[in-house]
Amino acid sequence: MGIHTVIKTAFEIALMGAFILSVGYFIITAFSLALSRLRNDPEIIEDESRYPTVTIQIPTYNELAALNCAKCCLAFDYPVEKIQIMIGDDSNQPEISAKIDAFSAANSRIEISRRGDNAGFKPGNLNVMLPKSSGDYLLILDSDFLPKEDFLKRLVVPVIKDPTLAGVQASWKIINVHDNHSTLMGSGIVNIVHSVLLPFLKNITNSCVFCGSGELVKKSDLIELGGWTMGALTEDVDYSLRVITSGKRIAYIEDLQVKCEVPYTPGDLFRQQMRWAYGVMRAFMAHGKKLFLSRTIQKRTKFAAFCFGSGYVMITMLLLTGILGTLNMLSYLFGIDPSATPSSSYTVGHIIYDASINLLLTCGMIISSIAAGFINGFGLRSIGKLIVASLTIGIICMFFVGRGLITAALGLPMKWFMMKKAGNEQAA
Repeated sequence: MGIHTVIKTAFEIALMGAFILSVGYFIITAFSLALSRLRNDPEIIEDESRYPTVTIQIPTYNELAALNCAKCCLAFDYPVEKIQIMIGDDSNQPEISAKIDAFSAANSRIEISRRGDNAGFKPGNLNVMLPKSSGDYLLILDSDFLPKEDFLKRLVVPVIKDPTLAGVQASWKIINVHDNHSTLMGSGIVNIVHSVLLPFLKNITNSCVFCGSGELVKKSDLIELGGWTMGALTEDVDYSLRVITSGKRIAYIEDLQVKCEVPYTPGDLFRQQMRWAYGVMRAFMAHGKKLFLSRTIQKRTKFAAFCFGSGYVMITMLLLTGILGTLNMLSYLFGIDPSATPSSSYTVGHIIYDASINLLLTCGMIISSIAAGFINGFGLRSIGKLIVASLTIGIICMFFVGRGLITAALGLPMKWFMMKKAGNEQAA
């Protein structure tokens, strides 16, 4: 078997895998589009005596955007005596901490938690805040999140109805989607998760995962399962897999959206996606075997976990398809293998045609991103830009995702990256 034959066979296997996953995304997207027509305003329970106590945790590291988030929380239409608001300040810039202290001094309901460093990153911060939290539930909000006044009382409805829930995840609404191609690409990625995948999982498997922010976590379950994993770059997915493996369930409210940002520079977007890929891979490496081999966990729950991680499987297949397809073409054109001598009829036109067919066969995620955009209301004018972003910034981003996956698979460490946020500039 010649080199060209080996490359061609591997390419065809990768292409078939990407095609199968792409078809899966087509089906999930069609299902989620149909569901989007049935959305209503999320429910509110009027009897405030039933509302649980909640500690709002805003972990931050040199981010004044946390003050914008805290202002929103102070305005919550929720019984004041049932809310504790805490900013976990890991800042190493004294001027940032001074402004946070001044804000707390002017707003007596704001508590500050400090530990003197950023050890263990965000989960380390959350673990330090955990014993200081008086609420039965924890509402975790990243600094750039801006919830509306009625957000919390709508978020607690599922746990009031079913106290056995491990928590609730709200949907995200990106506010800087149209800033540039990077924010459009980042929004497309987030929208696939929150407007396509999670609604599908909720309705088909009755399961969901936490997404790191806009999440309500039952404190007793978190303590029982050992708290947040120190140093985890996606502590949300890591904890979600532990929750699912323990037989508990997470609810999702696709009709309840909380405003937030995506990275507005290509470099930050690439680093964010690399970090997410690394963190998700490490979480599945740590907990996936126990989850998928368990005889007590329902098959639909395992299917939900696989669906959530399928995006990274899809990207792996696309990367392999691209790399092997290029090698296949080069070996054919330059006669690396004597059995693969190019025919005179094989032209640049054929190459473009083959590449176009392969793109059509594997464009499920792009279609999902466009459909998710429609669900979130940013309409026709962004389709062309989103496609351009997907085929430029998106392709580069895939290689960073691949780097994150490989780094995680090899057990190598990865740094935590600080992202630029417009909210920090506005707060300053």
